[in-house]
This record gives sequence, structure tokens and C-alpha cells, in this order.
Amino acid sequence: MPESSSGSSRREVDLVPVEAADEFERELLEVSALLASTVDRRRNQLHRDSLVDVIDTHEEAVETAARLVTGATKGIDVVLAAEPAYSEAVHGALTALLSGTARKTSRVRLLCTPSTLDWRFVSAHAAEPRIRTRVARIPALVAVIADNEHALVCAASVAGRRASVVRAPGVIQPLVALFDGVWRNAVEVSDRIEFGDKTRADIAQQILERLRAGVTDEVAARELAMSVRTYRRYVAEIMALLGANSRFQAGVRAAELGLLISQSAGERR
Repeated sequence: MPESSSGSSRREVDLVPVEAADEFERELLEVSALLASTVDRRRNQLHRDSLVDVIDTHEEAVETAARLVTGATKGIDVVLAAEPAYSEAVHGALTALLSGTARKTSRVRLLCTPSTLDWRFVSAHAAEPRIRTRVARIPALVAVIADNEHALVCAASVAGRRASVVRAPGVIQPLVALFDGVWRNAVEVSDRIEFGDKTRADIAQQILERLRAGVTDEVAARELAMSVRTYRRYVAEIMALLGANSRFQAGVRAAELGLLISQSAGERR
């Protein structure tokens, strides 16, 4: 594990407590359901006005998501919290967009869950000022908002999961507001968190589990067969790597980023 100091230039992130995050998730579920029902209620009228196009197949929806990304000229907001196919298509389209020279003004905000976060993409574009990636706990939802004018929305509704391309301001504006609210509380991701070789990475993960569980230093050190002083040195290094200003924050951020042993291996790509 590389040496780090508490004066690291990495921006510190104030995470919401677990209880607040759970309440926030419930509210987000309600808003997502309301948004989907609004689209359903107005689908026929909006379709007649060419403000909503219903997408019938999953494959077409995935292709549409990628097409909206590559066609944006001002800015793109993306929520990836559902099927892997969307994540792969959108990350590929973003790579194509960011490698082009014609749309240098495009800015991208990418909001993922630990399971849809693509670390290869994050590492490849860590120095790219136009793109920012954050992680949050989000209900199953896919949304691509292009230039605040067009959006693909795929969310649960009373009729099951439905996908639509929306151009109606009355639907897009609440969607943008929803995105902004989640974005403010999400965890910033700048690059892959590396703890060193496998042995040190394993130790770091075990320490993170104990930080999240609130285990005392003395008990944790005894369980890991190390001195309290060594344990505390590891904790300080881990907090610096995660940009955390408290032990609780380090544990929560590690959970958000999919770094804990208790999280399935499939959550990190």
C-alpha cells in the first residue's frame, strides 16, 4: 500500500449516513415510479404529438441509448442502474464521443451503481475534464439525457419495464431534477482504488469490513493478528486513499465503490 498523508489533494466527499441513504433510496423509488406512471398516463397524447416514442424491444432500447450519447453536442447525463447491456453500450458510445474531435464542448455526468461501474472506463478517462463519474445506490433505472432536450427512460411501471424516448419538457425537467438530486449525494470516482499487492489488498478489505461494522481498534487488531499501532497505520493509509475524513465515511465509501469482501466479486469489473 503506497504511503499517503492526510494532506492528500484528493477531494473529500461527505457521505450521507446509512439511515439517510435508506430514506433517500425510498424517496427515489417513489419518484422513479411517479415518473414512469406519468409517461404511461400521457403516452398516447405525447405519442400523437411526437413527444414520446415507445420502444418495443430491449435491443432497440440499448441501441437508442448509445445513439443519444453519440448525438449529444452540449451535455449528457446518464444513469446506469439496470441491465449490463445498457452499461456496455453506453460506455462504448461515451468512449467514441470522448475520443472524437468534433464535440469538445460536451460534458458528461455518469451515475452508476457499484455493479455497473466500469473501472476500465474510469481509469482510461481519469484525466479527462469533460467527464465525471459518481456512484450511488439507485433503484433499477436507465436514463440517458442528451442536451436536456431528449431522453431515453427505461424504468419499472404498472405494465412492467418500459422504455421510451422522450422529448416532452414536462417529463424531461423532472428527470433532470431527479438526476441532480441523486448526483449531489453520490460518491465521486476519480480512478481505481489500489491498495498494493494482493496480500495488502486483502488486509485492506478486512480492515474496511471492520470499519464499516464499527469494530474497535483493539478487537480488530486482535482478529487480524497485528498490533493496534500497525492497524491504525493501515487505517490512516486507507482513509487517505479513499479521500475520507472519518472511519465511518471510509467504510461507507468502500461499500459504495464495491470494495468490500462481503460484496459479490461480480460487482467490480
